[in-house]
Amino acid sequence: GLSFITFVCYVASSASAFLAAPLLEFLLALYFLFADAMQLNDKWQGLCWPMMDFLRCITAALIYFAISITAVAKYSDGASKAAGVFGFFATIVFAIDFYLIFNDVAKFLKQGDSADENAADKAE
Repeated sequence: GLSFITFVCYVASSASAFLAAPLLEFLLALYFLFADAMQLNDKWQGLCWPMMDFLRCITAALIYFAISITAVAKYSDGASKAAGVFGFFATIVFAIDFYLIFNDVAKFLKQGDSADENAADKAE
């Protein structure tokens, strides 16, 4: 939702050069939502879905942070300021999502390591 609101604010502002990033992040979020709803992650086993979502969150947070600082600092109209503020909120949301995904991936990897160690111990 924040990506779409940020996109609309950039469309209405003089900082319209930055509207591609929120639009792309909005479409990627819709794709991941659709993929999760249709359970494509179970059908396409060759893709590492958590890692793709992890990388999307990292890049989104960095890009939103950069364009939000530029929109707030360089442009003086109200729509650019609003887009920058919503971009900062989106940065925080993507950073929280990045943290949660990182914890899930770390737990998964730790479970895999302990399972490998248990199997090695049983084999000995």
